[in-house]
Amino acid sequence: MDGLRVVTVADASILVLESVTDEIKQALRLRLMDYCYGRVQAGEDPDYYSFDLTVDEFFKLYDSKADEAQLGLAGELIVHLLLPYGHDRLVSACVYLNKEERNVKKGFDLTFRDHHDGGLWYGEVKSGRVNNSQTADSKVRELINTAENGLHKMFTSDVRKKRWDAAIFDADAALQTSDASSVKKLLRTDFMTINKGSTVKVKALLCAVVMHPFNLNEINADTGEQLIESVTGRGRFDELRLLLIQQSDLEDLVSVLRESLKEAA
Repeated sequence: MDGLRVVTVADASILVLESVTDEIKQALRLRLMDYCYGRVQAGEDPDYYSFDLTVDEFFKLYDSKADEAQLGLAGELIVHLLLPYGHDRLVSACVYLNKEERNVKKGFDLTFRDHHDGGLWYGEVKSGRVNNSQTADSKVRELINTAENGLHKMFTSDVRKKRWDAAIFDADAALQTSDASSVKKLLRTDFMTINKGSTVKVKALLCAVVMHPFNLNEINADTGEQLIESVTGRGRFDELRLLLIQQSDLEDLVSVLRESLKEAA
């Protein structure tokens, strides 16, 4: 994709969003409704789930939040947009916007169906800006460590049924009937396994979105491989993939949507 550089090392993909090109803008315009409401649900009524109405709803949520929450929302949006260029075998089984209220979505950040083998993957996204004492490398290590610990707790010390309930509802909105049924069965099985005191073999996609001008320093390709090795070595997940994304500023992609909102006004 024009404006995006991709480096793949082992099971880690490093994406550098160099500029928001016309191709990226078009991809965002075509896919935003699917991300926000689920591909199946958005396809049922293109007028109701139109681009303009979706952007309006996004900013009613985004502009009501403090900086840290905005950073998280922007990071998840970037992951949704760029995932196919880092891990194209994973198909989103989740919904970006909270269905019940204008608030940050509850539950798992991401869930996916593996279209190669039908398996279920859980994802966790962490986003952050690089401060003066950090590099893009050190920040991405910090974010992946936080994502790893956070996702692991959801299956061990912080198990909440409502996370699985939300993911089950999302599957119907995002996937075709047969795929949704398969994913929902896997979700229910995982929760019941944990609830009975056993462990689940978790397939994990850990995502880090670093806000830092890439002309200063970039995520090193070796960092992806080293992170894979260190997280795998702790044995918390059955399978692991990383998605490491770097862009220069929080508003790079969000500003495209904001301009669209102004044009529609």
